[in-house]
Amino acid sequence: MAEEPEISVIIPTYNRAEMVCACVSSVLGQEGIPLEVVIVDDCSPDRTGELVEERFGRDRRVRYLRNERNSFQAVSRNNGVKIAKGRYLFFLDDDNLLEPGAMGELLECFKRHPDAGLVAPLSVHQRPGMENLVWTLGSDFNRWTSQPRDRCANLPVAKLPAFPVDWPTTYSPNAFMVPRTVYNEVGGFDESLVQIFEESDFGWRIIESGRSGWVAAKARTGHLGFLEPGCTGELRRLGIEKPCRTYCFARNRIRFARRHFGFFQALSVALVFAPLSAVYYVAVALKNRSPAIALAYVRGTVRGIFGLD
Repeated sequence: MAEEPEISVIIPTYNRAEMVCACVSSVLGQEGIPLEVVIVDDCSPDRTGELVEERFGRDRRVRYLRNERNSFQAVSRNNGVKIAKGRYLFFLDDDNLLEPGAMGELLECFKRHPDAGLVAPLSVHQRPGMENLVWTLGSDFNRWTSQPRDRCANLPVAKLPAFPVDWPTTYSPNAFMVPRTVYNEVGGFDESLVQIFEESDFGWRIIESGRSGWVAAKARTGHLGFLEPGCTGELRRLGIEKPCRTYCFARNRIRFARRHFGFFQALSVALVFAPLSAVYYVAVALKNRSPAIALAYVRGTVRGIFGLD
């Protein structure tokens, strides 16, 4: 009888056949831990399903699920959980390469922190021009502006302090592990957010439930950073490379503040910072000859301020 997986690695993907296969290979290279990989294909028009079958069709640890329609990250992650079997759920973006031993370090972090509800590896940039720079050693937000706060962002990995081993965080972008019981208790990902801030919202609900969140610095993943065809690096860095993503980013920033910040803090975000941000993002989009993205940011901001959608 096959050993039941302790960890289910859930990887949403869209139109990144080669990249997701490289990600899966890095996961399967983790030694000593029973695991499974659940690939959730969000209706990719490329040959993702064919390539996954070709490379992993004989490996019983790899399972492939295709969404009925393009539904984005929150739905894809929740769909993956529905067929996952592990006691722990590791949500991993498809543009990652896990370093050896990362899974074991994450499990050890849970042992060091019995109250932990979320544990994340240290994400290290491997995008051209940003190689071996820290993404974050702990994520939070300024509650008056909703600007992210990322500890040690862009610090060379070689300059990281050796201690502490674990750093507190309120959420994690890109890669994070939670016990299945915690996922069930907080209700999974909010599918109304669609994409952007769905990870932040999920993490904050875990912290607000009385649990802690940690970045285990010895567990590492290389973040390749996917650049959409025809997208400039500047738009990618700002997270506004597509109109739909841009709309969700602008709208969800305000929705997140209303849900998790104090009343006057949320008011500051909605009435001061969000409009000012819209001016900046629209200017950048127009500079990059992307009027559709500029319009999407304005629409998202307006609908977020008035609580629509």
